[in-house]
Amino acid sequence: TPVGVGSDIFARAYADQLGKVLGIPVIVENRPGALSTLGTAAVAKAAPDGYTLLFSTSNPFTISPFLLSKTTYNPKSDLEPITQALRGGSFIVATPSLPASNLTELVALARKRPGQISFASYGSGSTAHLGFELLQQAADIQLLHVPYKQSAAPDLMAGQVALGFEPPISALPNIKSGRLKAIAYTGARRSPALPEIPTLAESYPGLEVFTWLGFWAPAHTAPEILDKLNKAIVGITHSTELRQLIQDAGLDPIGATPAQTAQAIAQESRIMGQLIKAKGIHVN
Repeated sequence: TPVGVGSDIFARAYADQLGKVLGIPVIVENRPGALSTLGTAAVAKAAPDGYTLLFSTSNPFTISPFLLSKTTYNPKSDLEPITQALRGGSFIVATPSLPASNLTELVALARKRPGQISFASYGSGSTAHLGFELLQQAADIQLLHVPYKQSAAPDLMAGQVALGFEPPISALPNIKSGRLKAIAYTGARRSPALPEIPTLAESYPGLEVFTWLGFWAPAHTAPEILDKLNKAIVGITHSTELRQLIQDAGLDPIGATPAQTAQAIAQESRIMGQLIKAKGIHVN
């Protein structure tokens, strides 16, 4: 994760609290790049002694292996999940000039203008891109993909692109100010920050697109170490120290067991793998 972005802020908050709980200094080392596979590979190769951990979205396990021709780690066998810590959906947002203010109107408009309504993503194979692909599949519509290297918010506000996919932390200020319109929320239930905005699943049951952050250890880490780390991290996730930070980011505290986390990875990998293959999406 690059320094200063949402997950980096959480990495530092967890490191601070984990240091206090375990009684040892915990240092954050940022290793962004290659769809998050560089940092993941570094942890996969580390000694399984509980002193080197991965804090990441699920992407290096559930998306990147299907987009890249090869990875330098095996996502199924080189790392052990410790916990799914935090999870949250995103808002599908629209430029204010788009003549659609909700999902029903958007789908109707897309049927009238197949392949003409553009959506921005953070690049091919990003969560935003795959989220819109899942929506197109569920609603049987065709949209136009415009990949960006960074946030498309300025172009969205200016009307140069019609739709975007933004996490609550970046979407809410622009929705509340009227610079963007909220079309739908992609999480399992409505966002407490904007409870009047329906979820995608209310129109298309089972359609949920979310991002989650978790912890992993190198494979062959002793079960008692994994258990100790799981208890410490779950405790921090539900602590008063992190409550406000989690709430402000529009995330939900989870704190799953390793087995529940492994199950979440398997399910998500199946859905994303099938989608990426069916759409022929790849990144060189």
